[in-house]
Amino acid sequence: MGRLAQGSAFFDREDVMRSVWDLLETSNLILLAPRRVGKSSLLNRLKEDGLDRGYNTLYLSVPDAEDELDFMKRLIRALSEADSAPGSWLASLKNKLPHDLELTFKLSLVELKAKNFDWRKPAEELETILRSAEARTILLIDELPLLIGSIVKQDASGSRAERFLLWLKRLREQFEPRWFFAGSIGLDSVARKLNLSGTIHDLQPIELGAFTEEKARGYLIGRGEYHACRLDEETITAIFSAVEWLIPFHLNLVFEELRAVAGEKKRAASPALVEEALQRLMRNGRTHFDHWDERLEKIMDARMPRYCELMLGITSGQKDGVKVETLELRLRREIADNRERAAVLRQALDLLISDAYLVRSLDVVRFRSALVRRYWQEVQG
Repeated sequence: MGRLAQGSAFFDREDVMRSVWDLLETSNLILLAPRRVGKSSLLNRLKEDGLDRGYNTLYLSVPDAEDELDFMKRLIRALSEADSAPGSWLASLKNKLPHDLELTFKLSLVELKAKNFDWRKPAEELETILRSAEARTILLIDELPLLIGSIVKQDASGSRAERFLLWLKRLREQFEPRWFFAGSIGLDSVARKLNLSGTIHDLQPIELGAFTEEKARGYLIGRGEYHACRLDEETITAIFSAVEWLIPFHLNLVFEELRAVAGEKKRAASPALVEEALQRLMRNGRTHFDHWDERLEKIMDARMPRYCELMLGITSGQKDGVKVETLELRLRREIADNRERAAVLRQALDLLISDAYLVRSLDVVRFRSALVRRYWQEVQG
């Protein structure tokens, strides 16, 4: 729970993996995936399999990076620690890099901080490294959108974010390594919010979604067999109904709580115990869902969290969702200007849908996850 799925714990995703390896031959990629669907585990699996496929692989997660300079420092350090094939450019590079990267790079950072973020010198150092790189090198960059959000908070005009994203685009265009970006907040939605979609239009999208019912059934049966907790078809159907959005993390949350309840009562797993497990999960498992609330505070527009919470509160009360018109009517109490209200509604829905809070069908929106809806209704409502 909450850890990377490694080895035999990495279940399914064969179709996605095949597509990724095929596209990496010619393209840079962007992973379109909401939170908790297993994106970090997918990136980690690519890193694990890279050397066997003849790739040098680097994995870098930057959710807490402070700014552009911090990103560059971390990327250069990650290059010095990345898995590399003998005789490759990366193996040769490691022998050339200074032993104390932190000290060497820090001197540039101190100097450049005083020049109001003129980060051309470390950028040139990084470009020098990438200039000699081979095509069969993959840079797996996780949580870049959170760094972009941090940059925007430091410069609300968006000019720094634009310059940084354009620089990354130039690296992709001029140098050989393949880039694969992912994040719990979509880079595509962040770019749209900033009107900077042109900075990422070269990235080939890869989608990672929920399991099919067939795959989810196989996953639950396998979990049950591993823990000697048999699940009949009625119980599996009850779990599906409780979860709706069939992602591994949510399936496992319910299964583990069900296994605990069944063990305590010394009874076989059943639909009735699924409901009891859900009630316990809502009482005792808040930490598994708090990030859905906390993530809203990381939105770049300071006004937006309030409007998003308002819309989520209304939607959580209806299992089958609410009409967009209903949300617009409620926003009229908050925003009088028609044009501003329409823009806020559009931006909020785009964010909530791309970040997997909601799903839209024609003019109706509803919670994508029954578990998150229940959490929002019982704990947040």
